[in-house]
Amino acid sequence: MNEISPEPVIVGTDGSPASHAAVAWAADEALRTGRPLRIVHVQEPWTLGLPDIPPPMADEARAVESREILDEAAALAAKGRPELTVQTENIQGETVRALRLLAERGGELVLGSRGRGRFAELLLGSTTLRVAGHAARPVVVVRGEPATRRGEIVVGVAFDHDPTGPLTYAFEAARRRGSRLRAVHAWDVTDTFARQAAEDPSFVDPLDRLTELLESWRVRYPDVKVAEEIVNAHPAAVLSESSADADLLVVGTHGRGSLGSLLLGSVGHAVLHHARCPVVIVPV
Repeated sequence: MNEISPEPVIVGTDGSPASHAAVAWAADEALRTGRPLRIVHVQEPWTLGLPDIPPPMADEARAVESREILDEAAALAAKGRPELTVQTENIQGETVRALRLLAERGGELVLGSRGRGRFAELLLGSTTLRVAGHAARPVVVVRGEPATRRGEIVVGVAFDHDPTGPLTYAFEAARRRGSRLRAVHAWDVTDTFARQAAEDPSFVDPLDRLTELLESWRVRYPDVKVAEEIVNAHPAAVLSESSADADLLVVGTHGRGSLGSLLLGSVGHAVLHHARCPVVIVPV
């Protein structure tokens, strides 16, 4: 019987410093999880915003540039990781569409926070939502400067949608890394509303609710140390601040209210712009 190959960790590169950081992070993740690494470069059509007729030898020159970008990224990924299986692929097409399709082919898609050309727009506006908000698999946005390992992963927890995806990713990542896991719920309410809620017989204290939610996960992952945190503040501020002490910030993509709407408006932009560690965006 043929053995099924593990899904690769896929990382996009355009030769920029930010994409190099993404390649290094993805290489470590692939090694940590025992999966191959696939490095891809998206080569956009010539006619996108340029004259319809390319100059002579343009296709050949762009093919050479793509090969150089991929070779450089592959060398970076392999450095110090001789046992890592590295594959490279040059894809011709529109960046957002290509990235979204790639997210369906691997365990996760890793991207840098800045780039060149079309990649430079990736995390600056609507393109972010078009990729991360609609990807079928987790998307990792590598942010922050290389730093000493902090030993903590933060996961944002919302009560208004199924948290299985983000929690699964976060617990698995914490188990593999031997890290603590901090589960955070941001409860952005006024003092008046909080007092009224506390007087409601049906009201359940958010901390009690979070503890109950995590109970089964503690049983499944007994080796993972878990801390629970309820914060009365705006979700973007809470998560951005929490990222300062984390190696990874894990959030979901859908739902309403607090963390659930993270990638549907200003909160998502704020976190992706201000987080100080890699952000994992998990579809729910």
